[in-house]
Amino acid sequence: MENLKVVYVAIGALKPTACNPRRWSPDQLAALKESITRFGVVDPIIVNGSSARMNVVIGGHMRLAAVKELGHAEAPVVYLQISDVEKEKELNLRLNKNTGEFDLKLL
Repeated sequence: MENLKVVYVAIGALKPTACNPRRWSPDQLAALKESITRFGVVDPIIVNGSSARMNVVIGGHMRLAAVKELGHAEAPVVYLQISDVEKEKELNLRLNKNTGEFDLKLL
C-alpha cells in the first residue's frame, strides 16, 4: 500500500461523481459549514488520481459542497489510484456506509 499524502487542490478541479448515493439536508450542510468555520477541514476529501478518473471525488461530497459555499479556494485531498470504475463506486459506498454508532453513555 502506498503512503497517503494530503495535498491541497483547487476546488474547481474537483469533480463530484454522479453515482454518489449520499444526500444531506440544508441543516446538515449548515452544521458542517459551522464546523469547518470553527476547526477547518480536518478530514480530507478522497479523490481518484488515476488518469481516466482524475479528480473525481470518491468520498467527501458534502465537505466539497460546504467548502464551495464557504468560498474556499482549495481543499485538502488524498488521492487514490483506482482505475476500475466499479471499485471506485464500491469505495464510495463503503465510505458512506462503514460507520459505527454512538455510545450514548459516553455522550
